[in-house]
Amino acid sequence: MVTLYRCKARTDRICRCGRVARRLRALGIEHEEIRVPLLKRDRSEVKELSDQRWVPVLVLGDEVISDSHRILEHLDGLERG
Repeated sequence: MVTLYRCKARTDRICRCGRVARRLRALGIEHEEIRVPLLKRDRSEVKELSDQRWVPVLVLGDEVISDSHRILEHLDGLERG
């Protein structure tokens, strides 16, 4: 199961969350998207998973990856691997 915690932006073109979502689709990775509240203080689920409140956060099974750059690097490794 792959889950992407992301912002509530209406398009995938204006934020880092959208960049991760586009890469997941390009790689054909089925995933669930959970849109988190705008206020960071209301992101308790993200905090519990990643010990911080920023998005995007990607959950791949038992692995939790935060920061869009690290997520994209990980996905690039999957593509090559």
